[in-house]
Amino acid sequence: MFRSTLAGGIPRCIKPHPETDLSLDQIKEEVKGWLLFVQENWVPAANTDSSNSGKYELNQRRQLIEKWASATQELRDSHQSRAPMPERLQYPAQALAHIHDTLQPGDTKGLVAIAPVDEAHAANRARWVKFAILLYNYDIETGHCLLDRHIPSEAILNPETTTNPSVEDFLSYLDLETASFIHIYLTHTGTVLNIRYKGPYMLVDEEGLRTGRLTMVEYEINGTVKDTLHIRPFNMRMPYINASTLGKGLDEIRYVQGAYTHQNLPLDMDLPIIDILCQAKAADQLPQTMDLSYREQWMEDVELYAPGYLALEADGRAGEYSLHRLTDPESVDMTRKTIWNRLQANPNLFAPNFQFLG
Repeated sequence: MFRSTLAGGIPRCIKPHPETDLSLDQIKEEVKGWLLFVQENWVPAANTDSSNSGKYELNQRRQLIEKWASATQELRDSHQSRAPMPERLQYPAQALAHIHDTLQPGDTKGLVAIAPVDEAHAANRARWVKFAILLYNYDIETGHCLLDRHIPSEAILNPETTTNPSVEDFLSYLDLETASFIHIYLTHTGTVLNIRYKGPYMLVDEEGLRTGRLTMVEYEINGTVKDTLHIRPFNMRMPYINASTLGKGLDEIRYVQGAYTHQNLPLDMDLPIIDILCQAKAADQLPQTMDLSYREQWMEDVELYAPGYLALEADGRAGEYSLHRLTDPESVDMTRKTIWNRLQANPNLFAPNFQFLG
């Protein structure tokens, strides 16, 4: 796969559509001239000396987007007036050739870092490793807050587009950098609509790395931010289930266990990982079942989920830990934590009136 970064960054002439509340028929009306423009101007790779890598199609898609966005309104109107109303939002098949080979890498349904977290950014890297480990369950059960998505992704945003990546830049990174005709359409005034899954996505920017909070974000149809919610990684189980399994939006997720504001105040991600958990417990900021746990159990948890991490952290080398060493949650699904023995022996040890059901 070749690099999907757009040289020079996203051109300034490419801007989001000002309206966000559009019906499907209104969208079709807005983009019909653009679809005709692509159909009339697309030059098939078969008519050139290009290879089958997808680079030719990628460059041509980028060129057509910039040409339409920067064109005179007279040119756009000439296509708009001739264009039939499309039955569906569909580009010519040739314009979609190799398009899946040019998409940005990574799992957009899992956690994505949009801040630089490579070895050249040592502080960010160390915080990112802790962040990934803190996404596991630290209550009385083993597992991962994002279920089977325990390996996060790292997006490398184009420094020529932005030098301070934020959630506002994410859909542009996904779809404008790659000129993704799967998701983006241009209107008769040259603005951009993004017809893709609107979220919630789970992103971590540089501020999130420092404060230990990912951003759940939903986008509008024009790619701008609609709503956000900041959540600590170890609080993500119920918010994630509500988003991924139940299909709920942020307007409902913010009222589920783990998403409450008082449970998601900023953390100090430069503390040792166990101290981060203990400090949150001391401040009475943990969900009920997680608040039952304690330092020694959390040390066992971290060793179970990230074997060898605590030793590296103690040696000042936390950022060197490879995320590929993280434990597959399914492999520890039946592991019984020590806390169960203590609760069975004394159900009221950690919480009055706690009833042991196991």
